[in-house]
Order: sequence, then structure tokens, then C-alpha cells
Amino acid sequence: MLTLVQLSEHLGGEWRGNPHIQLTGVASLSQATPSDVAYYDNPVFYPLLQSTKAGAVIVTPHQMSVCPRNAIAVSNPFLAMAAAAELLLASPSHFTGIHPSAKIAESAILGKNIAIAANSVIEHNVQLGDNVRIASNTVIEANVCIGQGCQIESGVFVRRGTRIGQNVRIDSGTVIGAVPFNFSKQQGVWKAGPAVGGVVIANSVKIGANTVIDRGSLGDTYLAEGVCVDNLVQIAHDVLIGANTAIAGCAAIGAHTQIGSDCIIGGASSIAAYISLADNVVISGMSTVAKTLHKSGVYTSGTLISEHRHWRRNAARFRRLDDYIERLKALEKDKMRKK
Repeated sequence: MLTLVQLSEHLGGEWRGNPHIQLTGVASLSQATPSDVAYYDNPVFYPLLQSTKAGAVIVTPHQMSVCPRNAIAVSNPFLAMAAAAELLLASPSHFTGIHPSAKIAESAILGKNIAIAANSVIEHNVQLGDNVRIASNTVIEANVCIGQGCQIESGVFVRRGTRIGQNVRIDSGTVIGAVPFNFSKQQGVWKAGPAVGGVVIANSVKIGANTVIDRGSLGDTYLAEGVCVDNLVQIAHDVLIGANTAIAGCAAIGAHTQIGSDCIIGGASSIAAYISLADNVVISGMSTVAKTLHKSGVYTSGTLISEHRHWRRNAARFRRLDDYIERLKALEKDKMRKK
């Protein structure tokens, strides 16, 4: 629990209102109670700001005048709200130490202050840094190295030889180092290619739930520092992802593709294999990228949604587009001759 003044001091902001109001939680503008903190940073939510019951609202300095509640002004309300949530809702891990049902190989090297929950398996020659937290029913295969401060949630499968840096978070159900989809057809039968590479994940990477990252065929699949990967993302073998790139849910990245730093890949996007994206590329959601993008910028593909009957009509016209163009060229040539 914090007062308005105390929270403002923690966030480095300026406060206005009742300095002694007691704040115990965080919530959205629409669901907040008088003991909650909410935040406002988008004019779309202005009606909710005016009707909120929040005890305090985090805003930008120029929004302070339109806030009807106690307020804290900061430069970035979104990040300040995250910090407020950590301050007000901070609680110790629900497990500490090593659960009796966890299976840990004698050759595993464990750092200080390790937490391993029920039914997790740590195989031989695994190295865990200090303050690593591994939730229940997780498997860490042989020769994996996990840096200090990492948090691995329930049901994660980290395959052999994976190397994970410091302060990495991996959410439930994710597989790191899956066997690559790497086949060649020989006499009508699909034959698997090599799968002896690994996965390297740098510091401060965040990986969502039920995501799969394939291990390299000969080299490594690599995620650079600060990469953020959402839920249900497929990253194929030998992919290289640059620092601070963010990939939204249901995206798929083909094998051997290289994505630059500070890119944003929208949800349900498809990135073909064997191509590269420059730094600072933004791919709109549900786009298909089939060729290398050499320049930074925003790229979009696909057809926007429309009523079904209009879509069918336009689809039929699209099939005749080449014919229309040839007819237009003929008309233009005829017009030039008549001149």
C-alpha cells in the first residue's frame, strides 16, 4: 500500500490531489475502484477517463488538466503503470528452494538461490546461474546453460545444448530447440537433414507461451539481446533475430531468415525462408514477406476486410486484371496513333 505522494516519488512524477489517499492495486480505467491506480495515454479512452472511479490516474503532464481524479504526471504512463503494478502487487515467488519431486542430475551445476518447482527435470551437465526460477513440469535437457535471473514457467521444454543469457523470461508451453523442419525428398521419401545445431538466446529476451524455436541444422538459431516474442510464434531453424526486435502472436519466420534490429513483426505475419530484413522494419499484421527488404520502413500486404459480396466481386475482377491492363494499353496506343 502506498499513498499518492509515495507512489509519485517512486515513479519520479508530479502529483495533484489528495496526498494521503491510500492505493493498494492497479486496474483499467473502466474497472478501477477508489483504491486502485489506472493510467491514461490515449484519447480514445477519454470517456473512460471522465467516468473512472480510480483513486489515482497516471497521465502525461499535458493531460493533467483533463483528469478529474487524483493524478500523477510522468513522461510515459504505460511504463509508469508497469512500475506501479510491480510496487503495489509485488509478492514473493509462490515456491522457493528445490521441490522434493524435482529430478536433478548429479552433474548439474546450480547457482545460488535457485528455485525448482514440482516434477521438473534437470538433466546432466546443465548449468543454472544464480536466482534462476524454474516452475513445475519443465524439462531442461542435457548441456543447457541458463544465465542468472532467468524465469522459466510451467511446462517449458528446453532441448539439449541450448544457451540462454541472463534475465530471460520464457512462458508456459514453449519449446526451445525443437527438431528443425529440414527435409529433402529422395526417391519419393522425405529424408531428414542435419539437426546438430542449437539455440542461443541473449540477455533480457522475453518469450511468450506456446512458442516454438527450432534449433539450427548445423549452426545456431539466434535471438539477440532484448528481443520480445509473443505467444504462438514459430521461429524456424537457423533464423537470426536482431536486438530489440518484437514479434507479435501467430507470426511465422522461415528457415535461415535474418531479421534486423529494432524491427516490429505484426501478428499472424509470415516471413519466408532465406531472406533478410533491414533494421527498423515494421511489418503490418497478417502480411506476407516473400523477398528481402533492404530499407527500413513500414510494409503491408494483403487485402483489407470487406463485405463478402464485395470481396467476391473484387476477387473476380482481380483475375481479369491482366486483361484489363492489356486492353488499356491498346486503347492508349490507338489514341496516340489518332493524334
